[in-house]
Amino acid sequence: MQDKMRELLKATQALVAYIEEHHVFDKLADAGCGLYDTYRSDDFEKVVFTAKKVSADLEKELTGSD
Repeated sequence: MQDKMRELLKATQALVAYIEEHHVFDKLADAGCGLYDTYRSDDFEKVVFTAKKVSADLEKELTGSD
């Protein structure tokens, strides 16, 4: 079971890293000058934050249980 948890942890960390490194956004707003402003909704930002926090907590638990 711990192997599956480690796989999920690595996948979650990779996904969060991709979202942050590649500036992934879920909203667009018309800037009024022919360009668009991209941003993250509160819900999306909360999901990313929670994934980071839970991943860090799980990593500590898994490291401590070895």
